[in-house]
Amino acid sequence: MQEIKNTPLVCVCVPAYNSEKTLPATLDSILEQTYRNLTVLVVDNASTDATAGIADSYAARDARVRVERCAENVGGEGNFTRCLQLASGDYTAIYHSDDVYEPAMVEEQVAFLEAHPEAGAVFAMAQSIDERGTPGRIYRLPPELRRDSPALYGFDEIFRAVLKHGNFFFCPGVMARTPVYRDHIRVWDASGFNTSADLDVWLRILKRWPVGIIDKPLLKYRISPSSFSFYAARGKTGPHDLLKVLEAYLKDLDGNSAWDAARTDYSFLVMKDNINRAFNLLIGEKRSEARSLLKGIFAPARLLGALKSFPRFKTVLYGCLVFSLSLFPMGDILKKFLFRARFN
Repeated sequence: MQEIKNTPLVCVCVPAYNSEKTLPATLDSILEQTYRNLTVLVVDNASTDATAGIADSYAARDARVRVERCAENVGGEGNFTRCLQLASGDYTAIYHSDDVYEPAMVEEQVAFLEAHPEAGAVFAMAQSIDERGTPGRIYRLPPELRRDSPALYGFDEIFRAVLKHGNFFFCPGVMARTPVYRDHIRVWDASGFNTSADLDVWLRILKRWPVGIIDKPLLKYRISPSSFSFYAARGKTGPHDLLKVLEAYLKDLDGNSAWDAARTDYSFLVMKDNINRAFNLLIGEKRSEARSLLKGIFAPARLLGALKSFPRFKTVLYGCLVFSLSLFPMGDILKKFLFRARFN
């Protein structure tokens, strides 16, 4: 495709696997972007449904679309790595095959990167949708990061916020300078971080470049029974992969007292994960295992710390409720009610 004069070329990679139900809406939203100088690269991960054929049909009628196929399934992160290897142009975005993108998303991200040449990447926030496309929650930045207009952030500021709130970034909401993705990141490494490999990518970028954040919902992020995150949250009884990432980066800060408050925030994040795990164990009738995860919740320091902020107080209160429920057998009706209350 010929580049449109005087505008940067954007490569939008769409890793896809068995996405026949959602891929058309995704591609339509990308091809209808107000920013026109883009190529769309669908990287099919050996799908067994009609995904590849759908991608081919779009390539046949729009010269901006190209389709690459993996000979065998290389896993989600392996397919992301393939996207990095194929990245071209000035800027690269990896948009998921089940999400929908606002018409001005690419235009706003390009404008930010053009105005801030020191930025390695720019992020955008999202609104959730369900399997039918019904809009849900609008996600915003944590309060301490909010600005009146899109702004630049460094590693320390972002890492402190992640230790407190968890990963608030949306993987398909990121656009990076192509050399940052292709030559610096190079591998979407899931070997140690599994489902949280994306957070490792963002922190690796932040170690070398500041990043921008556009604090408004420029994409619709699908959360449905067919999505991985839907099932992961509802069945997880082991520690969240997020904690592996955070602990790896915290090691570099050992002995640095300036991070003591952030470590306290992280301890509450771990406690919140333990409570969520305990809830799933409770629903699975593993009540003693659930209680063992919640032993530390009644420590005086923990209870006093919970009084310092309303979110911490709610977390401890939720943990106390789960602990109380673990003391008694529950019937199926109560378990179904609790499950729906927790996840709906």
